[in-house]
Amino acid sequence: MSALLIALPAAPALAEEAAGGPRAEVRGGVAWSEGETDPVLGIAAGYDFDLGETVFLGGEVSGEKILAEDTFVELALTGRLGTKVSEKGSIFLAGGYTFTHHGDGPHVGVGYEHHLGHSGTYIAAEYRHVFVDHHEANAVTIGIGTFF
Repeated sequence: MSALLIALPAAPALAEEAAGGPRAEVRGGVAWSEGETDPVLGIAAGYDFDLGETVFLGGEVSGEKILAEDTFVELALTGRLGTKVSEKGSIFLAGGYTFTHHGDGPHVGVGYEHHLGHSGTYIAAEYRHVFVDHHEANAVTIGIGTFF
């Protein structure tokens, strides 16, 4: 994970500001469920397809670890549909399937990406709600990533 953080500033300077292409991200935040709140760290890799000048469709695979005793890495497959809301900002809806130690189930979410400068680097914030076998959880994460 630290190698990705070191490589982010070295992302290609000619990458487009619009979402599109392969991307990688590190993220951290907080997750809460049933009265418990814990920090979370994770990584994601995905690919976004431009569907014109303002809309994109993409997919990602991610792994997140709730930093609490007796928790495991949760894996998720997620689809994203988004649109540009400014020259450098995009909002997106997310939905997919999460695999946890509590069981497996669908998730839904919403997020925002803001592209930095003219490189492929971006910062992102996302809210996600997971429905797993009578156990619901929420998470808010902030990430930094790059398009390649």
